[in-house]
Amino acid sequence: MDHSSNTTLQPITEFEHFLNRLSEENLRLLNRMVVERLKLYHKVNDLKNLAKFNLIDKVSFQHNGRYIKGVVLKLNRRSVTVRTYDGKQWNVAPILLTRLH
Repeated sequence: MDHSSNTTLQPITEFEHFLNRLSEENLRLLNRMVVERLKLYHKVNDLKNLAKFNLIDKVSFQHNGRYIKGVVLKLNRRSVTVRTYDGKQWNVAPILLTRLH
């Protein structure tokens, strides 16, 4: 395969240089730190989405192509418990809920 038409290599960034100098132990430590930071971002995002709702808010969500309406019964760590008008309970990710007026 002829690569002569594309002889320009991408420059290595400072971060790549930094990574290349790390030992396996330090790479594993960095990995743990990145994973923990991502978990923190997810928790913050979950809380922001949960904060959009209050108890007894009327909401709707889609399931199997149909809209389901109900009332917020409980705010959980990562989901909202919704009681539908037919008496069923659903735990729904807040990102999937729409507040009804």
